[in-house]
Amino acid sequence: MKQDYLLGVVYDLISEHGIESLTMRNVAERSNVSTGTINYHFKNKENLLIAALEEAYSLPKDWANYKGSSEAQLRRIANSYILRAKSDRWWFFWINYLAYSTRHPKMQIRQSERYDKQLRFWAQLITDGQEKGEFRTDLDPVETARRLLTTVHGLLTLQLMKSDAEIRVYAREQISSAIDALVSR
Repeated sequence: MKQDYLLGVVYDLISEHGIESLTMRNVAERSNVSTGTINYHFKNKENLLIAALEEAYSLPKDWANYKGSSEAQLRRIANSYILRAKSDRWWFFWINYLAYSTRHPKMQIRQSERYDKQLRFWAQLITDGQEKGEFRTDLDPVETARRLLTTVHGLLTLQLMKSDAEIRVYAREQISSAIDALVSR
């Protein structure tokens, strides 16, 4: 079983029908993997959703291309919040997961832990960039990362509400401007 393929099926199904309609059976049918195999690996729907969330937060496949520059890495990761298409399955999964987690304590804890991990990662990129002379040294890395995450999440929400090319361009410009403000001159 290719886990990334299976989790891609989960993103597709949730993007199309929402989390509440997701079942192990429809994941099995869509992926041509037996329900028993899925249950063996994930045990239940919650674990499958958590695995999908964790997989999606892994670093981009092209991450090595940005090694050596914290600024480039931060730009790469922040720009991943720009929808690539009108219906970007990962982000539609994410918004459904976020809404679902407000009603399911275990999922809400996981979402909160994921945010904290992301905040630490972004703050470390900023700290590394300060040490390399790429970012201003007067910045508090944690507070700067928190503001940047708030910005990208807000822009993502805007794109999900009004998904058109003009809004995607606007989001890209706002993210670029926010990161430009961190760069030492």
